[in-house]
Amino acid sequence: MNIESLLKQSSAFVVYLATSSEYAVSFWATILCLIVLLNKKAVVEYIWRSLHLIEDLVLQKEYFAKIDKALRILLITLACSPFFHYLPPFVNKGLSAFALFVVPFATLYILVQALDLVFFGWYLTKYKDANVPSVMRAFVIGGIYVVFGLVFLEWSLGVNVLPLLATSTVVTAVLGLALQDTLKNLFAGLTMSFEKRYRQGDWVNFRLDANNNTIGQVSEIGWRTTRIRTLEDNFAVIPNSMFTTYQVVNYSLPTPSYSRTIDFPIKVQSDLQPVLKRLKDTAITIDGVLSSPAPEALLFSVKVDHIVVRLRFYIEDFSRGDNLAGQVGGACVEGLAKMDVIPAVAAAAATGS
Repeated sequence: MNIESLLKQSSAFVVYLATSSEYAVSFWATILCLIVLLNKKAVVEYIWRSLHLIEDLVLQKEYFAKIDKALRILLITLACSPFFHYLPPFVNKGLSAFALFVVPFATLYILVQALDLVFFGWYLTKYKDANVPSVMRAFVIGGIYVVFGLVFLEWSLGVNVLPLLATSTVVTAVLGLALQDTLKNLFAGLTMSFEKRYRQGDWVNFRLDANNNTIGQVSEIGWRTTRIRTLEDNFAVIPNSMFTTYQVVNYSLPTPSYSRTIDFPIKVQSDLQPVLKRLKDTAITIDGVLSSPAPEALLFSVKVDHIVVRLRFYIEDFSRGDNLAGQVGGACVEGLAKMDVIPAVAAAAATGS
């Protein structure tokens, strides 16, 4: 048999499969699956754009990388399954059972990964700027698989899932009691992420009471705790539930600038306007003090033997606050001393806050 004759017979067989009433549906279903298999990346991108999902190319690549193997297995199974009934009965039975398991779970995996990336990876994390703990994503995705698995057992195998549900309810109640503190911290962390009370990098003041507080920069927001790097370069690990119970002052909101104030005692008989101008002009010369918002100086209080003038200036680097306050205070005291406006007994009484 030459090649030309073989090609003619093969072509005739393909035409027969494609046009016969017995094999046409199976044949074209297989061809469609093979076409999608060979062009699966382009097909996924087309569906992604057609559904008007997010146009984040990084997430698209991440999604395709996650579903590539599952999609390949699904398409190969769908391409072969129409011809299972032409095989010997025992082979047909085994492969059909395999397909019955693979097709729904591979499809579910592809859909769940899309949900995970669109809802958690983009909507909450990037669009809402929420810090969603990875364990919460795992709980949600795992819950979907468990529910689907129970439905699959009931539908395909006829297994009564009510005893399983009753057992799982008891187990859930026991775990809930045992892990109530952990769950409280977990949901507190989610609440803070959605409400955006603070973000990583913000400077905060966590106040337990008037005499017990922690000032520092948020270095990490976990699913149970938040780590704060203090001004002393130590780490304070605080349970998330405490952030919903006690007061937290966020110095980084609503603007990233921080104000510092210094009070200066001034002689009562001094001309006030030149003093205020000198304080503002001196503060702006210190490297690290912002020109916008500009420094402010005003009469703060009147004492028996002197008046108190308050200088307020703004900085961007909270960690340099004490250092800059010292520089500004020292420079201002020198300038005021030259003007001879500081009371003799209070020349060293400038205080910062």
